[in-house]
Amino acid sequence: MRGSMEDTEDYYIRNKVRFAKEFEKILSVAKKVTHTRFDERTLEILIERSRKQFEHILSEIPYVGGDRSPATELMMHGAQTIAFYKACKSIGMESREFGQLMYEIAEAYMESASWIRRRIVRRLAFSNRAKLQWKTWATESQNREYSQNWIGEFIDGDGTVFDWGLNFEECGWLKLAREHGVEEIAPFACLADFARMRAFGVGFRRTQTLALGHPRCDFRFGKNLETPRGWPPEGLEEFKGVSSTDFRSPHSEEAT
Repeated sequence: MRGSMEDTEDYYIRNKVRFAKEFEKILSVAKKVTHTRFDERTLEILIERSRKQFEHILSEIPYVGGDRSPATELMMHGAQTIAFYKACKSIGMESREFGQLMYEIAEAYMESASWIRRRIVRRLAFSNRAKLQWKTWATESQNREYSQNWIGEFIDGDGTVFDWGLNFEECGWLKLAREHGVEEIAPFACLADFARMRAFGVGFRRTQTLALGHPRCDFRFGKNLETPRGWPPEGLEEFKGVSSTDFRSPHSEEAT
């Protein structure tokens, strides 16, 4: 319902405690993954800077529908990634190195889910309810009610090659990354989708992403699809013809 209390620009601030709690869970996993990369003091600095960045970004995240929209969770993932990247960048980490680190964190975070949750997510992914939810969302996204939102089209599958899919012609995550001047990490951050689908046993395929300059992101989900590991990315279909050296590091840009 438009015009409700939720439909305000301070949505993220009013839900700050919830979102901060979710970010802390990710930081907890990040500590475990990065403890061999950094000494204790550096790790403390990294985590604290991540928290500060996230708190700052929280007030700048564009509203895309709040609790009634699945895009809100995607936008929050984007904000978390940006906060952590800015912290890592501040201690000299390059974009590709960050991409690998984020993928490892995403893998560890997703794989920490209970087998019960994994089973439920997998079943829901191919349910009529999930397909209807995303079909409805995609149709509504075409109205462009929120300028920073994803704009998508629902694709019906044949049940053999794939069950259903989404084509995104605009990406909220990419818009957010550009706003914060961190577009160079977008192609790497998108790889977390592979970690998520592999962990939950959801067949997933993608051959294009807007972050890599393609005309669309083509998500395909299927019970018969085998989800590849997302790192290293050079073997993925979406990275064909793309070299990681095509992404200039933020440090190189600053030096020019």
